Amino acid sequence: MHTHRVVIGLLLIGLIGCKTSTVPTSSEEVYKEDLAFLRPSFVEEIAEEPEAEAPMASTTLPSGHLKTELDSVNQLIISNNRAQRYVDGYTIQIYTGNDREAATEAMNRAMSIDPQLDPQIQYYQPSYKVKAGQYINRLEAHEVFERLKVEFPLALLIPERIRVDYD
Repeated sequence: MHTHRVVIGLLLIGLIGCKTSTVPTSSEEVYKEDLAFLRPSFVEEIAEEPEAEAPMASTTLPSGHLKTELDSVNQLIISNNRAQRYVDGYTIQIYTGNDREAATEAMNRAMSIDPQLDPQIQYYQPSYKVKAGQYINRLEAHEVFERLKVEFPLALLIPERIRVDYD
């Protein structure tokens, strides 16, 4: 008997909770707002007769035109990119170990394979590392890596920050 009362009570609460509510609206009042001041106004310039030799770039655009805004954003991006001196790239580590003579020998062998690799010895206490080449493109770095892997089986292709010098 008690369970019947609980079930009936829950059903009543459920039905009351599902009751739709109505929002009183006034059908007499119509919403009106003038948004004309938000619309952009384009001033059409009266162009004189176009000269046959005049380039297309010399046309003036109205102020606030999308192209001028994009050009200014592009100039900002270009100047920021020129300010950065390092980019993410890849280099090939052909030797790592504690022996300086072995590092020098690995550098000389890499130089004899390809002088453009410009191998360099770096000393991070207590080990020497010989790194060859600096590549921005991983695909290009992987091609050279596969050639060096024959001579240096323990070579690694590692990501590294590469210094960029603009002319």
